[in-house]
Amino acid sequence: MESEIKALFKMENYTYQASGVNLENSNLLNRLLVSKLKSENFNNFAGVYKLHNLGNYCLTATTDGIGTKIIPLIEKKMFKTMAIDLAAMNLNDIICTGATPLFFLDYLALNKLEPELISNFIEELNIVLSQYNCSLLGGETSELGDFIKNDMFDAAGFLVGLVKEEDLLKKENVKENDIIIGLKSSGAHSNGFSLIRKLKKDNLLTEEEFAKSLAPTTIYTKEILNICDKKLASSLANITGGGILSNIERIIPEGLCAVLDKNSIPKLEIFNIIRKFVSEDEMYQTFNMGAGFCIIADEKNADKILEIVKNHKPFIFGRVEKSKNGTKARFKA
Repeated sequence: MESEIKALFKMENYTYQASGVNLENSNLLNRLLVSKLKSENFNNFAGVYKLHNLGNYCLTATTDGIGTKIIPLIEKKMFKTMAIDLAAMNLNDIICTGATPLFFLDYLALNKLEPELISNFIEELNIVLSQYNCSLLGGETSELGDFIKNDMFDAAGFLVGLVKEEDLLKKENVKENDIIIGLKSSGAHSNGFSLIRKLKKDNLLTEEEFAKSLAPTTIYTKEILNICDKKLASSLANITGGGILSNIERIIPEGLCAVLDKNSIPKLEIFNIIRKFVSEDEMYQTFNMGAGFCIIADEKNADKILEIVKNHKPFIFGRVEKSKNGTKARFKA
């Protein structure tokens, strides 16, 4: 039956690029910015700013949104999920530096301001952030009727954190034979929804299956900060847009390679459904596939880490080895 489905719907029609997102252009932009602006912050999960006049502390900062997942969330009035997703996309990035979140700002671009609707969303956002001792300082709402579709809005977040310079997590901390621990995701999180929505539009996902794909993004902040406080991790990666390998590569230094075992990843129903229509390579380049966050650490710290993150169904994902051809991350053959 599965082979018949694949014959009916050509897999080459169901790619992230065909659905409107070109990751190659995103990577090209990043390379151009790195070469032109000469900043070490590009390609990091969060920007780092040294506070030269205030001791050995660094501010870290992120900005992110929910992507096109926000469209069905608005249509279904799932404001709590929307708030969790917006907070998560920033919180999960900023903790990769080892920083404690301090405060958050939001920016909403709307077709027309509906005070009750927007206040419901912001109230939910404040509730989520307060669980992580992060203050919602305020933000901006902008009515852009000529730009945003009717009954739609977009939401972006800006998060600032604080970390001691000596506790800053960076790829230079990673060494050969470090172990890689994966944490289970809740599903697609807030990435790959242009492709998921295309599958739904073409009636390849049922309403029930599509609803499952909208599960809120897992927030790993409390457990990861506990690990950082105990100085157990070498480096951290949020598996966000671009899939597993491209995000792991961001925290691996030259000369080393993260060798990962696909078979160790928890099997999630939503990805088993999507892979009927999307090629294996495309799946791993687009989605987290069940691995929402990764911790690289000295193997002697593994048991302590596994105990701290046990609620996220941790798994031994792989190990850091010497790179044979300059590759920084790969799956076992």
